[in-house]
Amino acid sequence: MTPQTLIIATYILIFLFISFLIFNHLADKQKTIKSNKKRTIAEEFKGQKVLIDGDLNKDNKTEIKEQLKAWNVEVEPKMSTETGILITGKNADELVIEEAKAFGTKIYSEESFLALNKAPHYVLHKNTRPLKKRATVKVRN
Repeated sequence: MTPQTLIIATYILIFLFISFLIFNHLADKQKTIKSNKKRTIAEEFKGQKVLIDGDLNKDNKTEIKEQLKAWNVEVEPKMSTETGILITGKNADELVIEEAKAFGTKIYSEESFLALNKAPHYVLHKNTRPLKKRATVKVRN
């Protein structure tokens, strides 16, 4: 083999290696994009333990309980560390709400739960985070 063919073969191998690295990088990006899929309301409530506290409208209460039953959600009689979601009505116990906040429980009012339930296009993002405040800098002359 001549030195020129060795150099050409080396360049070809380097090109193939770089192509392989780029292909794997793009494939990993696709996996990341697929894993950040959006979740529906039913998926958000699935497997959660829910507590309903306070006075709910009679019609709304049956509608809420039927929907939770359809989603196979367990409705608890009292707050515990395993409670994932709290739905509050009028005159909800403030101690229960404070306890829910301490446990990191998601809290929905009766109206907000019904609004979520009646919006079939609504989806929850898996990794939602609050927006960070942007700093402003003033330049003095």
